[in-house]
Amino acid sequence: MYLQMALRNLGRAKVRSVLAAVGVIIGVTAIASIGIFGESLKNAVLENFKDLANEVIITPSRTHGYSAIDERTLMKIEKSPYISEIIPVKSAAAEIISKKRTISTVYGLDEDDAREMFKAESGKISFGGRCVVGKMLAEALELRVGSKIYVSGKLFKVSAILEAEGARFDVNPNYAVIISREDFDKLFGDGYDIVIVKVKSIEDVSRFKEYVESRINYKEKVVDVFEMKSILERIEKAFAQINLFLMAIAGVSLLVAGVSILNVMLMSTIERTKEIGILRAIGAQRSDVLKIFLYEALILGVFGSVIGACLSFVAGYGITGLIVGKTEYVFSLSSALYALFGLFFGILTALVSGLYPAYRASKLDPIVALRFE
Repeated sequence: MYLQMALRNLGRAKVRSVLAAVGVIIGVTAIASIGIFGESLKNAVLENFKDLANEVIITPSRTHGYSAIDERTLMKIEKSPYISEIIPVKSAAAEIISKKRTISTVYGLDEDDAREMFKAESGKISFGGRCVVGKMLAEALELRVGSKIYVSGKLFKVSAILEAEGARFDVNPNYAVIISREDFDKLFGDGYDIVIVKVKSIEDVSRFKEYVESRINYKEKVVDVFEMKSILERIEKAFAQINLFLMAIAGVSLLVAGVSILNVMLMSTIERTKEIGILRAIGAQRSDVLKIFLYEALILGVFGSVIGACLSFVAGYGITGLIVGKTEYVFSLSSALYALFGLFFGILTALVSGLYPAYRASKLDPIVALRFE
C-alpha cells in the first residue's frame, strides 16, 4: 500500500521526480566510475612491478662504514635455502670517451645475468673485451653496435644497445655501460655494490631477511636489506588514498542530488498538506505518513542508484581506456564493489534527504492541514 501511494505521488510531479533521480544517477556514476578507474590504474601500474614482489636488494651498510659487499659475505648469502636466483652487481662512476666524453655509471655483471636482466634493441649481449650500452647513453654519445669507446682509459667495442627501461629500483642501464665482472675488477677493483636476490616465494621474503640478520648482521650491521614488496605496498597505499580523495570530490555531486531530493520532498509536503490532513482524519497514523514519504525518497534513491551503478561501468571503461589504454581490469570484483559502494551511498543519501520532509509531514496537525489552502 505504502509503495503504491509513493509511486502515485511521484508520478504526479514527474518532472521534479525525474530531475531528482537524475541527480542521484550523476552522483552515483561519478563516485563509482572514479573508483573503478582508480582501481584499474593501480592494477595497471602494479602489473609492471609484479615480477619484483619476491625480489630483495642487498647493499653494503654505508652508515656502519661498509662500502662494498665482499666475496665472503656473498657466499653466506648464496647459502640461504630461500633463494631461487642471485645476481651480484658491481658499479662505479667512470669517464666514457667516444666522439664525445661524459661521466657515466659502469656496471660489472656476468654475461648470463646481463641477458637475464636486459633485452638488446640491437646487437647481442656479449662481453670479453666488449661492452653493452644503455639506449639513452648510446643516443647521447652517438653510439651504435660496433662503435669503440674508452671506459676509464680501456678500449671496448659495443656489442649491443639495450632497450630503454622504465623505472627500476635495482640497476638502471639507460645511461650506463655494462662490462664483464672480470674487466670491471681490472679497472675498479673487487667488491659488490648491489646483490639482487629473488626468493622462491613472497612468503620467504621475511624468512630470508631473518637469515641475513642471523648469519651476516649478527655482530654488526654489515649489509642493508631492502624488500621490493614494501615498494609495492606503498604504491598500493598511495593509489588507495588518491582514489579515496577523488571519490570524495565526486561525492559533492551526490550531495547536490541529496539537496535536490530534499527540495522535491519539501515541495511535495507543502502541496499535499490538505491531502495529509485527510489521511490523518480518516485514521492514518503519523507513522503511516512518515512511511509514505520515506518510500518516495527510497524509490528515487533506488531508481537513480541502480541506473548510476550500471552507467559507472560504461564511464569507468571509457575513462580507463582513454587514459590507461588497458580495460581488462574494469570488469573485476573490485569494480563491482565500487559500483555497490556507489549504489549504497546513493540510496543512503536519498533516505537521509527524505527524513526531514517525512518527519515534517508526519507532524502536521490534521485540523490545521484540512484548513490549508
